[in-house]
Amino acid sequence: MTDLSITMTVLPAGDGMCAVVRLAGEADLTSTGLRDALAAAMAGRPRLLLVDMSALTFIDSGATQMIIAAYQVFRREGGTLALVRPAPAAARVLELTGVSELITVYGSVDHAVTSAGRP
Repeated sequence: MTDLSITMTVLPAGDGMCAVVRLAGEADLTSTGLRDALAAAMAGRPRLLLVDMSALTFIDSGATQMIIAAYQVFRREGGTLALVRPAPAAARVLELTGVSELITVYGSVDHAVTSAGRP
């Protein structure tokens, strides 16, 4: 059983909005709340969806696949999904699996909003 805390906020981004899903704790295959939070964020039709991983202490391939699936769906719908400041353990998994080459990683939410949130 994992302990994953998820919060979501909405910020202005260019002429649209940005949804930020913040993850804290451990995310794995059993973290269905992650899939639900990503789906809920995408349903709001933001221009930009950021997954803040700065407080994520563990991520496995199952949770990584949930993020990749959301990225693919959101991209087809014309949105941008990016990752923000993965904690060292999560960053290592993203690097080893090639996810950090597929999905843009930013150093901060502010940097992501100003760089990716442009119309």
